[in-house]
Amino acid sequence: MNLLEIEAACTRLAYAYARLIDFRDYEGFSALFTLDGELNVGKPVHGRRAIFESCMKRPATLRSRHIITNVHVEPLDEHNARGMNYVTIYRHVGAASQQRGPAPLDQPAAVGHYEDRYQRTDEGWLIARRTLHLAFRNEALF
Repeated sequence: MNLLEIEAACTRLAYAYARLIDFRDYEGFSALFTLDGELNVGKPVHGRRAIFESCMKRPATLRSRHIITNVHVEPLDEHNARGMNYVTIYRHVGAASQQRGPAPLDQPAAVGHYEDRYQRTDEGWLIARRTLHLAFRNEALF
């Protein structure tokens, strides 16, 4: 696998992460991680199953959109890569989140970046570790 293929595979993971969590596809979301993967968005969660279970605890009244930009992937070798991407998170919690149409929005809930480790497995490239670092946070929303 060449460097461009590694970069493309890991970039797809960064974008899939946002889409799957926002549209509540928690099985697909947790499958982005290695079996022993780690997700840390404030508190570390270890393992694909635990990541799935933590997603299931998200309130039904939460609507979110994760906007991923500035994706950077650095292949380390043919089985490992690291990366970083910016994230702007929009959130609404309340009954309007369960209705069709737009929910009220004042401002982003948070802005920061993800720091990633990717690993090539028998399932393809997956996230081995993802850590959220916030630069800005709306404490009422996040």
